Formats: sequence, C-alpha cells, structure tokens
Amino acid sequence: MADPSSYLAHLPPALWSGTDLPAGVDAAARATSPLDLGAVLRIFEKIATGIPDDVVLTHRRHDPAGTDVVHEHRALTEEIADLHQLFDPWTTPADFLPWLASWVALDFPTLQDEPLWEEYQRRKVTAGIAQIYRLRGRRAGLNQYLELYAVGHTRPRVTVDDGARLVTVTPRAGAPADVAALVTQGPVVIGNALRAEGLTRPWSIAVDAAGDLLVGDIGLPDSAAVTVPSRLWQLDPSGRYPLTGTPPRPRPLVPQLPLKDVVGAAVRPPRAAAPETLYVLTRTGRLFAIPAPLEQSPATLVTTLTAPGAAVSMVGLAVDPRSGDLLALDRGAREPEAAAPSVVRVRPDPLEVTRTKLTGVREPLCLAVEPDGTFLIGDGREQAPATPAQFPGNLVRVDPRQDPWSESLLLPADRADNPLVSPTAVVRLAGAMYVLDVGLKPFAPSNTDPFICPVAEHAAVYQVDSDGGAGVVPITGPGQFVYPSGMVATGDRLVVCDPGQREVAGLEPYWGRVRPFQFDVVVHFTDSRLPRDPQDRKRALDQAVGTISTIVTEQKPGHTVWTLTTSIL
Repeated sequence: MADPSSYLAHLPPALWSGTDLPAGVDAAARATSPLDLGAVLRIFEKIATGIPDDVVLTHRRHDPAGTDVVHEHRALTEEIADLHQLFDPWTTPADFLPWLASWVALDFPTLQDEPLWEEYQRRKVTAGIAQIYRLRGRRAGLNQYLELYAVGHTRPRVTVDDGARLVTVTPRAGAPADVAALVTQGPVVIGNALRAEGLTRPWSIAVDAAGDLLVGDIGLPDSAAVTVPSRLWQLDPSGRYPLTGTPPRPRPLVPQLPLKDVVGAAVRPPRAAAPETLYVLTRTGRLFAIPAPLEQSPATLVTTLTAPGAAVSMVGLAVDPRSGDLLALDRGAREPEAAAPSVVRVRPDPLEVTRTKLTGVREPLCLAVEPDGTFLIGDGREQAPATPAQFPGNLVRVDPRQDPWSESLLLPADRADNPLVSPTAVVRLAGAMYVLDVGLKPFAPSNTDPFICPVAEHAAVYQVDSDGGAGVVPITGPGQFVYPSGMVATGDRLVVCDPGQREVAGLEPYWGRVRPFQFDVVVHFTDSRLPRDPQDRKRALDQAVGTISTIVTEQKPGHTVWTLTTSIL
C-alpha cells in the first residue's frame, strides 16, 4: 500500500486511522476512522505540491484540427513558482502567446486561419511592441514597428523616407551612434510651382576650414512634375541656409551656374597664391572651381574630363593633401559590362590632366585619399552576383607611389567577416575609419525589377578596422537611411547625404522631398528569400506589402499621406 499523505500531519489525530499514520507520529495517538483519509489526501497532495511516485498527471484535449493532445500537469506549487515566465514573451508557452499579445492590442496575422508568423517572430514582436507604442506617430517608432514585422523568411528591407536630407551620425564608444536629421526643410512647392528653393536631394558633400557644409544637390529629374534645379548649397554646421530677399529665402551658391548630376565636391586648402577653393564635378566630367569667399565668387569651368574612345561616368572627387592635386574617380560607363574604371589626376596650376586605369576595381562607388597619399576606393564588386560568395563589396587600397600602381583588397572577401555591399563613402574621424554603405546590389536600380535584388540589406554606417583585419561593425540601426550617397567628417560627428530612392521608371519617389506632409515607404526584397514558385512568390510579396501597408496606415501621423515604393509581381 502507498504511504499515506504527509498532509495528515496538519490534521487532528482524531481523524487518523490506524493505517494512515504519517511518518514520525507516535502510535499512542492512533484513533479509529472509517475513512482512509491518508489515501484521499494523497490525491490533493499530488496535485498541489507533488509526490515522487512516478505517476504522471495528464489531461486530454482536442486541438483545432480535432486531434487528441495529451498534456502533462505539474504540481501547482511548481506552476506558481514559474508564473512570472507566463508574462515573458520569450519564456511563455507558445499557446499563451496570443493571450499575452492581447495585453498590448496585438493580433498575429493569419491567412485562411493559418498563422503567417513563425513562433520566433511572434515572440519578438510581442516583446518589442510596448516600447514602440511609446514612439507612435514618430518616424523612429514606425521604423521599429516595420522592422519587427520584417523578421520572417521574406525579411524585406523597409525604409521610411520622410525627407531627411542631411543626417548626422555621432559615434559613441561601445554603443550605437546618435542619429539625427540635420536638414529636413526642403523647397516650398505649391501645386506644381516652386515658390522657394531649398536642399532637395543631396548627393555629394564637403566641409571647408570654417566647418561649413558644401553640398551638391541633384535636384529633381527632368521628368518630374515640378521643376527643382540642381544646386550647390553652403550650410553652417547647424544646417542653416544663408537667406536673401524679402521675404528671406534660402540662397544657393552661384545660382546662375547650370549644373546637372553633381557627383563630387572637394575643398582644396589654400596653396601658394591660390585661396581655399571648392571644386565641383558633374557625372559628365565638367569640373568647376569656386574660390573663397564662396558666396561672392563666380564659378569657373576648369576643364571637361574625357577619355579617348570611351564614355565618361564620374563617381567622386577628392584632394590629394600632399600635392593639392584633384583626383576624380571615373567609372568609365553607366553599364556594368562596359565599365573601365580609372583615376584622373588634375593639377590646376598650370592645368595638367593624367589618367590611370584601375585593374582590380570592378564597380567604383567612392574615393578617399589617405594622409600617406594612398587611395581607398569603395568597390561594389560583382553587380550581378551568382553566388553568396559574390555578395560582399570591399575597399580597394591603391598605392600610386609604385609603378605600376598596386591595388589590394583591404577587407576579407568572406561575407561572415565583411558585411559591406555597396560602399559609397569612406572617411576618418578621430583616427577611426567609417564607411557608408547603401546595402543594395546592384547599386543602380535594375531595369527588370528594381526592388527585388540579389542583396537588400539596410543602409548603414560601419566602423572598419583601418588595417583591414577583423572588425566591420555597424554603428547605426535599420531604417536610418534610404539611399545614402556621400559622407564627411566634421567636429565629432559624421554628416551623411541621403537623396532618397533613385529614379525608377514609372515611379515618382520624390514627393516627400517637396511636400512636408508626405513621405515614402520604400520596400526592397532579397531575391533568394522569396519562393521560387511564381504563385508562392506573388503570395509572399502580396502578404508582405499588405502587412506593411496596414502598419503604416495605422501608425503614421494623422496629418500625413504616404506612398508605397516597391514592386508587386
């Protein structure tokens, strides 16, 4: 016979029978009882606190599919001791997740009564949603909300473009960088009429000795419904425009200068009899000089860079600190298969132009000159990668002091050690190297489907080991940039140019730049994360876009309107 319940020790001896004496009770205390109370109490003891008797308590229930499911019961005291775990999204049983999510008004999406999210995604969203609710109506909250919903198999790259044109990034030791918009006020457009100019789509940036920001603005494309020209802007370190006229309006540098596709800006320090000078390079190779004081000086065409028998497609401009020469990076052609990268050295006084071909660079995106005279070129590498091994971009170190020039990859080619994809700027700040990366490959939107890419990761600023060893670490989080194209270091911070989504046939991803109440939501997909079957692929795209649209509509500020910028197959 099983031992009587230990609970008898808590009852008067008059209720004990001769067979249910708890261990340690004096036999003189025996009494008679018609009921075997010790056996009955074992049932309650088993349920409440447990008895090590190798008997498992279970109950049977029907799941939604009609199948019998057997569940094991633990002792109530064990359940109470672990009760706090029920309220933790990461430890609560999967069956409790919908109940816990209901506390924060969260419904898990389903399709034909089938859950769309795997268990990890349900736990992640439930854990983070309460904090995000505190940011409701702000871009930061919307970004975080969308990022939570993008952790499934499809995992789209979702970016909110609210017109933040210049963005400051302040690195912090051992913590994510502080990120803030420096310039958010653009041109004033009423209907389709431009009433006042303003920074619209900054592509390139430099800084002068006084700390002023010198920005190349590509304006709006010729096909746009409103005309906003390409301009040069001189902004103070706080991002303020110089004003002129009545009423005061932002004044660009040399407004009479007809610019188009400004891809590079660089400041040459005073040298010999020449003052500090801003040089500006267009994609077609036109090089302009504006001497200080910039606001009072006209622009002079220095030269038009050409290549014998080949097309020119300039990418960036830098100054060699040792010689004062200008260095222009030429992609060689717009089409990847026809690209023939080279560096053009321009000596302004007297004018001398030399061109040197690059043999190890495949997709040049930016150029920086090191203090020792070597170059660092941001290289997107393969633009139509066939395997994951071809996904990473890299930095190419070029040493012009050797003949012929030596070229070597600075970072590992392994994606696990090198997350760069399309590096568009390299700068140094306080001795550390920082790289701006768009995260998309190909860098230029494809003509087939510009929003389904071989690689679609979030744009970010990375801190990179200067020696090219271990360490390529992102210092900014997801959704901070749309299509960043340039970066400069000034003071204790970095300033990033973000012109927004590049031109795509049939879309107008620029209204958020000219209308303060409008913003774009840009969605890119990684091709390998989408199903191969056409019907499943369309279903996955529709599901992702539908979920994103619902979130944005529910979480956006009430006074705004928005446009979805992506592809639906």
